[in-house]
Amino acid sequence: MNQRIARRSVVAAGALAALACLEPARARAGDAAEACFTASEEGQRLRDEGRLREARARFIACGAAACPALVRSDCAGWLSDVTARVPTLILSAQDEQGQDVADARVSIDGAPLAARLDGKAVEVDPGEHVLRFERAGSAPVALRLVVREGEKLRRVSARLARPAAPGRGAGTPGAGVMVPREDRAASPPASAPLLPIALGGVAVAGGVAYAALGLSARADADRLRTTCAPRCAEADVDAVRTRVVAANVAFGVGVAALGGAAAALLLRGASSAAPAAAAVHVVPLPGGAAAALGARF
Repeated sequence: MNQRIARRSVVAAGALAALACLEPARARAGDAAEACFTASEEGQRLRDEGRLREARARFIACGAAACPALVRSDCAGWLSDVTARVPTLILSAQDEQGQDVADARVSIDGAPLAARLDGKAVEVDPGEHVLRFERAGSAPVALRLVVREGEKLRRVSARLARPAAPGRGAGTPGAGVMVPREDRAASPPASAPLLPIALGGVAVAGGVAYAALGLSARADADRLRTTCAPRCAEADVDAVRTRVVAANVAFGVGVAALGGAAAALLLRGASSAAPAAAAVHVVPLPGGAAAALGARF
């Protein structure tokens, strides 16, 4: 009996020892799972705040092999989505001669972004930022821009010039201040197309006059046919003929003005240095009119 009790005591002691060894392992596993859930929640919050680069680091952490399978699966999907949404910029700078320079550093919102311009893309978070380009011996340039989610390989450049010498450019507004730029062609301000507008107005007026005079002449001609033809007074017949000629002239002016407006629109902007001069000439002819458009460039 005593031997049985002794054996049971030994077995119980061994079981207790095994449980004592398992408790730290379980505690460590519980801590790891809790860290995975925390990283998952923080990643989602950072993603929603637009801090995509920090969110990506959290999703990498909760996608580790030590995390529960369900958490790993969710974090892997979020990681792929965030990585596609992180914008990238390609930074460059030129000196006074327009030559590329590499020994310039760039900061974003006061934090270092690039210690050297090597032509490689850099990642930034979406939103409004201020980029500051600095180079030894040159005046710093600040550039404000709005970066959009998913925008990849956006080219941003600045012209770095030497600061103005003391006394030079004094009294001149903006002297020594460099204007930052992006690699995008600047569009010159468009001037109002005055000539096409004027000719279009003439065309409309000619069409209205043609319709009014033509309808009036037709009404008088019909009245004469039904009342006195073929022995109508010469003055009445001449009045009808005059309105017919005037209607044809108005029609010719309208057509010529319409053609001139179309030509002016086509030729506008072809040469900004030499203004074009255009003129419409209308010559009355028996029973109608002849119109001609002339232009000098």
